[in-house]
Amino acid sequence: MGTVKELQEKSAKLREFFDQYLPYERPDPVLADFVKVQHELMWGGVWQTQDLDLRLKSFATISAQCVNGYDFGIEHQVRTGLTIGITPVEIKEIFIQLLFYVGIPATVFGLLVSQDVINERQEWKTLDTSEEWEWLPSVREKLEAGNNNMSETWGPTSVDEISGSIARKLVPEAAQIVDAYNFGEIWRRTILTNKERLVCVLAALMSRGHISQLKQYTRYALSSGVSADEICGIFAQAGWYRGWPHVETALSAVAELLTTSD
Repeated sequence: MGTVKELQEKSAKLREFFDQYLPYERPDPVLADFVKVQHELMWGGVWQTQDLDLRLKSFATISAQCVNGYDFGIEHQVRTGLTIGITPVEIKEIFIQLLFYVGIPATVFGLLVSQDVINERQEWKTLDTSEEWEWLPSVREKLEAGNNNMSETWGPTSVDEISGSIARKLVPEAAQIVDAYNFGEIWRRTILTNKERLVCVLAALMSRGHISQLKQYTRYALSSGVSADEICGIFAQAGWYRGWPHVETALSAVAELLTTSD
């Protein structure tokens, strides 16, 4: 578990790296005890666990902060992501992915804050290029492409599950359009890997407390090679920013899936 001194040393080293491009001086702490807990537990502890690599931790954290909707939180974590090498295009793709799971207002706000951070440094602005994507011309073709992609990456049962959803039955026109663009376009894009997209979605679903969908996507993650330890790491990383009770709820909901996957 380590000593408090070791947590402090790890925290200081990581904060020095993450804050190297901070464009302003950090203000004096309002409450020293709060900052002590935050630094030792967050930077010295949660960010140092071995269940996820630093890049995936950043994806999970940005997704949780998108749900939170606080400008400072999104700003700081987008800057952290850029500092560790996530590109501006990849940062923006996180919010495009989350559009279907978090909604328009939160993702538009996240994109606006992200653009301000990207504009802070010329090297980030230079990498902020548009990616060409050839959109399929019809909803039918998007649905077919989505079904093929889901079957290949998550297994054929995922196609039956999504095609037979309650939304497809009760609001079929809207659900088909949403599913067509989500699974037939966005999930096929190569800007992020399937695993990175799953990290974002699992972190967002946990943060919003959508337990039914959380179980569903946990199965998809396991079937496409995300380990049980990594899934637990996603919840722990995002939960530190959303609130630890969300971690307990999420783990309780998917515990049987995780233990039977071992």
